[in-house]
Amino acid sequence: MSSMEFKGIEMNERRGEFLVGLALALRASSLLFATIAMRTMGPFLTIAIRFTIAFIIIAFLFRRNITKVDAKTLLHCALIGITFFFAMLFELLGLKTTPSSVTAFLEGMVVVMVPAVTGIVYKKLPDRMTVFSAILAIIGVGFLTLKGDRIGFTSGELLVLFGTFWYSLSVLVTDTAAKHDDLMTVSIYQLLFIAIFAYIGAFIFEEIRLPQSGTEWGAVFALAVICSCVGFTIQPFGQKYITPERAGILAIFNPLTAAVLGVIFLHEKMTPSMLLGSFLILVSILVPALIADRAARRDAAAAIDSDADSGPDGPGRN
Repeated sequence: MSSMEFKGIEMNERRGEFLVGLALALRASSLLFATIAMRTMGPFLTIAIRFTIAFIIIAFLFRRNITKVDAKTLLHCALIGITFFFAMLFELLGLKTTPSSVTAFLEGMVVVMVPAVTGIVYKKLPDRMTVFSAILAIIGVGFLTLKGDRIGFTSGELLVLFGTFWYSLSVLVTDTAAKHDDLMTVSIYQLLFIAIFAYIGAFIFEEIRLPQSGTEWGAVFALAVICSCVGFTIQPFGQKYITPERAGILAIFNPLTAAVLGVIFLHEKMTPSMLLGSFLILVSILVPALIADRAARRDAAAAIDSDADSGPDGPGRN
């Protein structure tokens, strides 16, 4: 099997896009499954069991990477793990009182949070497109959280936004702490650390109650296998064949899928103001990604033309 094949299928950009879109859609189902799992369990234990199962499966599949670790890498994994842990914890705490469809679109505020956190840390002003996206996303959140004739956040919505802040920190920590570490090793051990932090919280803050029905256990295994393991394996592979800008466009599959699943299976209602807010948040994600993708494709085409002009049959050669 060549490096351009995936399970016997020859890979190309279009199939890479399909894998990334599928991974994002599968991971978006986590809000649906988490809502079901937390009918009995608390958020700490839900995270703990999910990532224990995910760690066992991924560690077995990529067991050769288990030994490729040192104390410094483990420290990096712990730092990444604790930021991801808080991101998911506040997401689940907010999800207990916030519809999954609203939660999904509020998490779209990451387009504001990541540049803001990065700008503060690196003392770098954002560009005009980032500012435009931020303003559009903030307006969208205003409509999304509109209560009658006034804008106001519930405690659950604020928790979701706080989780988005922690996710932004995790992006920054991952970029700086693990830049020179083996990606697969970091991915495996961060699952373990997320589970460890969650177990500590569960034993301190929660009454330990396991799922009470087959549906709840099914939701937990779906969180571990579908949302963590499958998304974990197919998204990086798909991204090998597409540009980061193209992956940014496909990011809209995450909130869209979560919202559709919430409406269909959890019978959540979307008011006109919520639909408008959701649309504005999607635009704030999509427009910068489309512009970046167009620029990247234009630069790639220019580079190809330049190489052709300087080739054996190009100008200046006899």
